[in-house]
Amino acid sequence: MLHFLLLCLLAPSASALLAQGRGGGRSSPIPTTTLTVGVRDSSGMPLDVPALVKLRGAMENGSRVASTQEAASAVFEGVTDGEYDVEAQCVGYQTAVERVSVATVSPSMQVYVYLMRESEQNSQIAKPQGIAMSPKLQGEIEKGLDALHKRQFEAARNHLAKGAQMAPGNPDVVYLLGVSELGLNHLFLARQNFEHALSLDPSHERALLALGEMELRAGEFSAAIVTLEKAFVKNGAGWRTHLLLASAYSKAGRLPDAETHAQRAVDLAHEKGAGARLLLGEIQQMEGKLPEAQHTWQELTDKFPGESYAAEARKKLASLSTTPRAAVSLEPAQLANLPVPVSPSIELMPASERPWAPPDIDSREYPLAQNAYCSAEEILPLAEHRLKSQLQNFEKFTATEHIDHQEIDRLGRPGPVKSRDFSYIVFVNRYAGDSFFLDEDRYSNGRDSSFPTSLATEGLNNLGVAILQPVTRKDFVYQCEGLAGIRGKATWQIRFQEKKDSRNGVRDWRRDGKLYHVPLKGRIWVSSASYDVLRIETDLLGPVQVLGLTRDHLLVDYGPVNFSTTNTTLWLPWSAEMHMELHGHRYHHKHYLTDYMLFEVDTNHKIGKPKNAPPPSAEASPATEPNRL
Repeated sequence: MLHFLLLCLLAPSASALLAQGRGGGRSSPIPTTTLTVGVRDSSGMPLDVPALVKLRGAMENGSRVASTQEAASAVFEGVTDGEYDVEAQCVGYQTAVERVSVATVSPSMQVYVYLMRESEQNSQIAKPQGIAMSPKLQGEIEKGLDALHKRQFEAARNHLAKGAQMAPGNPDVVYLLGVSELGLNHLFLARQNFEHALSLDPSHERALLALGEMELRAGEFSAAIVTLEKAFVKNGAGWRTHLLLASAYSKAGRLPDAETHAQRAVDLAHEKGAGARLLLGEIQQMEGKLPEAQHTWQELTDKFPGESYAAEARKKLASLSTTPRAAVSLEPAQLANLPVPVSPSIELMPASERPWAPPDIDSREYPLAQNAYCSAEEILPLAEHRLKSQLQNFEKFTATEHIDHQEIDRLGRPGPVKSRDFSYIVFVNRYAGDSFFLDEDRYSNGRDSSFPTSLATEGLNNLGVAILQPVTRKDFVYQCEGLAGIRGKATWQIRFQEKKDSRNGVRDWRRDGKLYHVPLKGRIWVSSASYDVLRIETDLLGPVQVLGLTRDHLLVDYGPVNFSTTNTTLWLPWSAEMHMELHGHRYHHKHYLTDYMLFEVDTNHKIGKPKNAPPPSAEASPATEPNRL
């Protein structure tokens, strides 16, 4: 049963910021904890200038103030259970306010607050979810893509130039126009188009990588590092991004950074990692790490014996055995004269095919803050405690659900969108003594009451809940990978994977009246302050042969929903996204939830209408439960 409705109710604050005895005589001391607030910039680095931190109870007028000291942290002792607001201020940065949920289950508690520079854009503001596309514009883009696929770059440029005139604000069209100019070797025009695409969408991943590689090949190593690091921060990094960064850092003479990125490229590339291993060995040779370089190249020849990179590695191994040790390593000054290491060429989309789905979670990683220790064993109970304190007060939620469905062809091109709107009801149920699950019903708001396809997604709200439940956690292995940033919030990034012997996972498929268990792996991002869930992402552990299911990627984004009648804020799903490959056919579902209404556990069924409907997520996402085929 796959469910994912993560809640975050802003409960009343603790009765006092400092623990105090009750009554006139001796009384049991109120449990307290020492709260440490780390203040960092949007990249996760500790501030190198003092910040002022204010701690105040949500329902109280009193507050306490401290300035950051060592490790950019402010310390508050004697803090009791409850909800608090933490406000952090620093010259040159935007003031940030975070809700902190304090649970005195241990003598100390560490939370983090991220501050954006005054010049940075607030990443919590949702970007537009798409650009209206006329049939004529769609036709020009399709013709341009077909020409790119056939490497007919002149024809591609003509079609895409017409498309850019029709939709000058569409970054994808401008990017593809740059690709066609690149195919014609018009480097200045190609670069101009990539930069234009980035002016329209600063996080456009393919434009960032294309521009970064052009800067690298032009010898602009420092500029390439800045561009490629921006791609990493904005979108995370797969093996191609790390390989380009390794190349740029090696050319700039920053060999430790180059080795780090080359190793990450090797780890993420899997069967495509031959070129990354060759470059890693070269960097290790430059650093004078000859045994490591020898091991890397030997591993390359063993794992990829038929690759051209393996032939090059054999030459290098032979050179190592015949060249005096002192003559093998290179000085940093010699690096600029070396050719750019073999790296992935800019993708002429869709020379093979367009990316139709996000990469597998183990093929991409996200930048993490340094020196921020975390333990899944400590974080998960706090997130579970946060969840339980909210769910126990409510029996159901309703919302308006909008669903978009598309089929994707073999070249990664999306077909027409089929849309439906439904009334969506979620019921909160207890089970197994200390756990919850969320059940759902869906009713059509229009003439057509059917799901837009025979593949129906259910259990939209239970995934995040299920991953945190005591009854479920025994079936998964969890690892906290570090402190990440989601929509400007400091979040713990936790990877989870279903155990091989698990029989009670969180995701099932239903076909012909039978249920089939679908083992999962994924990541969940939990606020370091409130322990609310901001995002969850999952992939298949492996293909499910009995179903013909080879891809099932889910991503769910959560955000605050305010209910004015009850003065309550809950963290609920804003959007969900699914990419699936079934029997060789590809599908894409999007779910958007708005107009939430809340029903309390009360015989009168009090209803609270949300003060503001949540915007669609800027970083849209997925979710489902049993899929009906």
